[in-house]
Amino acid sequence: LLSDDPFNTKLTINKTLYRGATLTKEQIAAYAKIAEDDAAYGSFQAYTSCSRNREKAEEFGNTLFIMEVLIAFIADLSPLSEYSAEEEELVTPGVCFQVESIKFEF
Repeated sequence: LLSDDPFNTKLTINKTLYRGATLTKEQIAAYAKIAEDDAAYGSFQAYTSCSRNREKAEEFGNTLFIMEVLIAFIADLSPLSEYSAEEEELVTPGVCFQVESIKFEF
């Protein structure tokens, strides 16, 4: 589906995306473990909704992912969305990532 998307004709390179999500303490601990190992990677195993707008992403969940995309196939859904102000982009399944740090704000 996305490979035929006219808005997704080339790779996305060097872009910052944000994702708000609700994570359990166990899930946060798993990300912390990945952050401890420079050789460890995680990946999103499904299509994953993100935003170019940090403030919008902060409205969702108890966790904010700040993703520096080096290279990936990502579809910009803004032109198709009823909520274009969300600046939504869809990351394809299997995109790998490293966790550089975890910060807590109470």
